[in-house]
Amino acid sequence: MFGLDLRSRNPWQYVAMESDDLPTCADIHEESFSPAWTAGTIASLLNSPGMRGLVALRTGKKKRQVHGFILYRVVADEAEVITIATARRARRRGAAKELMLAAIRDCLTDRVVKISLEVDEGNLAARMLYASLGFRKAGERKGYYRSGANPEAQSSTASVSTSKPVNPEPGNALIMVLELTG
Repeated sequence: MFGLDLRSRNPWQYVAMESDDLPTCADIHEESFSPAWTAGTIASLLNSPGMRGLVALRTGKKKRQVHGFILYRVVADEAEVITIATARRARRRGAAKELMLAAIRDCLTDRVVKISLEVDEGNLAARMLYASLGFRKAGERKGYYRSGANPEAQSSTASVSTSKPVNPEPGNALIMVLELTG
């Protein structure tokens, strides 16, 4: 469908975010973004209307250990990815792609026709991930981010918001869209 293979091939399972996951999600967010969100901020977002959260867990593990998460909002027939982040220990292992695919499958079930997100123009790894999933550039916000992308984040994470600051120049936000129709 849409040239996108929605089948999972990675050793990850995706389940709804629970309140016990919030501290770990906040730690993962801090590894990827500045300023980082607290567990309280993530909880507040998760309790907003239309907001959904998924976490990535390794299959076959008895103890629940979160390796990544995604927050996205569904309103009517559109969705917006608010943030996605993976723990350093899980990067470059397919967790971010599988989180995105899980969210896309959920959106298709709910008859969402368009998913949007914003990504730091300098975050090449994230941009490549989104392009591989069929997202296309739909717009740009010049100087949106207070800092440019972190070189580590460029090579190892699929983040939607700002990365840890290393560049004092403001980064541009690319608005990317995935059309789920036709």
